[in-house]
Amino acid sequence: MKFKFVLPVLICSTLLIGCKNQQEVEVEAKDKGVEELNNIENRWVDTYDLASSTSRIALATPVSQLQEVKRDLLTTEVSECLKPAKEALSSYMNMHIKNFLNFMADQEISNSISSLKLVEYFAIKTNCAGETNSNLYLVTEAAAEVVINKRAALALAEAKAKAKAEPEAIAKAEAELDVAITALAEAATAATN
Repeated sequence: MKFKFVLPVLICSTLLIGCKNQQEVEVEAKDKGVEELNNIENRWVDTYDLASSTSRIALATPVSQLQEVKRDLLTTEVSECLKPAKEALSSYMNMHIKNFLNFMADQEISNSISSLKLVEYFAIKTNCAGETNSNLYLVTEAAAEVVINKRAALALAEAKAKAKAEPEAIAKAEAELDVAITALAEAATAATN
């Protein structure tokens, strides 16, 4: 009788422990590489700041260091969930490195969409790993891009609404003008009679 009660309790507790451990493994797997990404973010910002304040003739070393940070990113192992974030951050870095190289060669600097890649990076990273200790400079740049895009979308929506409303306003004004002309014509007819 004693064993009939103990055995189900033992089986249930074993299953519950196994489920809990599986959940911990899944959470750990999603977070794999977050700390490394945070370190790379910090190295990138430090190196980028140095490159940004360096004269054109002396940019070779800082740009080489930026490329090294990007190569380190590419060799960083991350969870499957964070792979798209890693690719977005790599694209962001590529665009900035290319602009530095163009500047060094006295070529036109492209007006890139690098900040959009940064927004994509943080969205994926936050979705996969939750709250992270990301570099404040990069977070601010991404947040500014979001605000700029929202403001542009709002301005576009307002312009579309105004354009849509104008034909209605024109039609209303024409109708009012027709009423006024008719009233004037009737008044003129009444005055002549």
